[in-house]
Amino acid sequence: MSEENISNVTEAICEPKICQVGGGGLLLPLFAPDEQEWDIGLRAVLYFTGLLWSFMGVGIVSDIFMGAIEKVTSKKKRVFSSNLQTFITVKVWNSTVANLTLMALGSSAPEILLSVIELLKNGMYSGDLGPSTIVGSAAFNLLCITAVCVSAIPEGEVRRIKDIGVFAVTASFSVFAYLWLLVICMLWTPDIITIEEGLITFFLFPVLVLIAYMADKGYFAKNKKKGEEEKVLLDAATEQEIATMRMRILKKHGTGIPDDKVVALIREEFGAVEEPSRAARRMAATEKLFGGGRRKSADKVVPIQITPDQGPAKQNVTFEFEHTEYSCLESCDTLELVITRESDTTATLGPGTVKYKTKEITAKNGKDFIADEGILEFAEDEDQKILCIKILDDDEHEPDTYFDVELSEPKTTSSNAVAVLGKSKTAHVRIVDDDAVGVLAFRFPEMKVPEDFSGEKEISIMVLRQAGAKGLITCQYRTEDGTGISGIDYEEATGTLEFPDQETEAEVKITIKPKGRFDSTSIFRLYIEEPTGGATFAAHTDGGEECCICTIIVGTDQDTKRRADKLMQAFKVNWDVQIMARDNWKDQFIDAVFLDTGEATGCAVAVAWFFHLVTMPWKVIFALIPPVDYCGGWVCFVCSLSMIGGVTALIGDLAELCGCVVSMPDAITAISLVALGTSLPDTFASKTAAEQDPTADASIGNVTGSNSVNVFLGLGLPWSIGAIYWAALGNLPSDHGWFTKYAGQSVITDHPTGGVFVVLGGNLGFSVAVFCCCASACILVILLRRWFVGGELGGPKGTMYATSCFLVSLWLLYVGLSSWNVLAAGSDC
Repeated sequence: MSEENISNVTEAICEPKICQVGGGGLLLPLFAPDEQEWDIGLRAVLYFTGLLWSFMGVGIVSDIFMGAIEKVTSKKKRVFSSNLQTFITVKVWNSTVANLTLMALGSSAPEILLSVIELLKNGMYSGDLGPSTIVGSAAFNLLCITAVCVSAIPEGEVRRIKDIGVFAVTASFSVFAYLWLLVICMLWTPDIITIEEGLITFFLFPVLVLIAYMADKGYFAKNKKKGEEEKVLLDAATEQEIATMRMRILKKHGTGIPDDKVVALIREEFGAVEEPSRAARRMAATEKLFGGGRRKSADKVVPIQITPDQGPAKQNVTFEFEHTEYSCLESCDTLELVITRESDTTATLGPGTVKYKTKEITAKNGKDFIADEGILEFAEDEDQKILCIKILDDDEHEPDTYFDVELSEPKTTSSNAVAVLGKSKTAHVRIVDDDAVGVLAFRFPEMKVPEDFSGEKEISIMVLRQAGAKGLITCQYRTEDGTGISGIDYEEATGTLEFPDQETEAEVKITIKPKGRFDSTSIFRLYIEEPTGGATFAAHTDGGEECCICTIIVGTDQDTKRRADKLMQAFKVNWDVQIMARDNWKDQFIDAVFLDTGEATGCAVAVAWFFHLVTMPWKVIFALIPPVDYCGGWVCFVCSLSMIGGVTALIGDLAELCGCVVSMPDAITAISLVALGTSLPDTFASKTAAEQDPTADASIGNVTGSNSVNVFLGLGLPWSIGAIYWAALGNLPSDHGWFTKYAGQSVITDHPTGGVFVVLGGNLGFSVAVFCCCASACILVILLRRWFVGGELGGPKGTMYATSCFLVSLWLLYVGLSSWNVLAAGSDC
């Protein structure tokens, strides 16, 4: 065929381009056909400016979409922790699953929708813009964002990826996804995408999520993770949870550690990672780029300082009885009471005095004891005195009698101290008749016991032998569960109590287990029963004449409660990032129009107002999206996704117009302008995460996952739709446009009846192959940095910059080689 005939055939099968008279896109040009005859230079400036403005719009609406995703994935629930033995607050969404599904969809929605919209706009024919944007965006994300993050760390600091298992999975899939593109575009069925290939590509997405989730849970590690699902959201923790965690920390590490160290250990051992989510980082980046609304925002958390307890203002000298309860037989003749004196410090005790006085209750002066009162004098450094009270005996059978001894008017001669009475300022004395066998009862029918947060605590429950002490008697004792459970709240106790002749008291020892209680209590009971030797139980006590019951209530002590309250304040912090979609619909419109520049001055205010005014039309339009509080964020999710679709359609037309007026093929426009424009907010978000997070997971760890999702959703979805559509059409008539579009291509020879979805693998395959090589080199460098530098980000200044320059060079190499191949291949149209 002659060159003239070839030219005629070419003109016949080529449709007018979008910037030419007769051509058009989905939405643009607005003023066709007149617009298509305007000056090319003018149109280039207008289209390029419009493309940049549309990038701002899609960035803003994408962050409203991210705000909806943040609302959906931030749901919490209460679960029982077998580790802490209490209910704790955890997130409903696993962080890895959230990052690879909704979060990845939020950051990649423009690229994914661009590919779908291009397919629909082109009459179900595959175009260059969507697939090339997917690959170009992946190259920019992996190479340029990683380069920025590596050098964003202060010199000498290092950031490591903490969850290296999940990173290994997503990094492997990020290379495999593009190798898979080579297979289906150039090897399996060259230039054709079948239904099977499209669906396999799409369903590799849930496979990636499942494998990453399994890696997150430690299924592929030698030592499987345990208790990860029991990590506590510390900012949502209750006082009870904080008290329990504090108890565990002190039990494990010792009781002498300060509160600030307790906070750090709680974060490390029990706390879930409380860094801002990917959505929050992205929204903060867009706010910085395109101007904010009326709300103020911040990226950093300000920790609450734990201040040490203040010591007492004055030093006290305390006078009190050594014990508050005393028992004696009426035949004992003299009862000795011990009064102690103690200083708050180790300073020398000077001379001091305290008054004492007996007080009748049921015991009578002159019949049961001899009343007494006076002053006890303490010599210098003397810390205790013995007070003797005369007890009288008689032959009458009578119940136990009681009297008190009270202290008053403490004094000290020390000039830097104050004399005070202690809690045990009154001693209660019981005189037991020794002429009868006796009646058994607990000293206290109910005991409230504060737990010991540092470990197990042994308590003594006193059993009294009243109204007699003659002969040997015994009884059995046992514990019974209430809300307190044996083995969890206390250790079960059973046995026999013996009261030898003239013995009036015996004790039962019970071990209380620590649980870190705050306001909760554990209740159980102690029984004494089956008395021998003629002993009985008092009818008026709990249990009656058959037995006697003591109820033990285990709770928290005031120090534990106070410190739990104090520690809780250290975790009540908020990452104060702005949310583009507000709680109140009215506020959304106010924020779209007005600007709060905060503390900014001078040029910063001018720049903020410039970008705010430029993007105001977008903000007013997007204020129509319902706030995130409707239906848990799902209404905002759907509406903002629709808005992203509309803006993406506009970007697709503008990108084609830009390329058309400067004679740049769509594939080059996609891997350069479009990929850079859609990835810019993610770049700033990752940079902020690299600077402020203690690990590299949120900065570069998420990039590899997004790149995989771009392929599986951004190409798997439209290609499945296209393959199903053309297969449903079946054999095509010879005059169908399909034959015209692919005239001269090998697919006409291989499929003479048509009915297949064509994706020409030449330019796309070459671009993917170059990206796979660059991606492999990037991941290798990241791994080498982990081994030789100690982390993926940061390190010595020279190493940081060398790494960043190498990665940027890889991106330039990718763009250069891909563009060269497109230009070398040329185009029929």
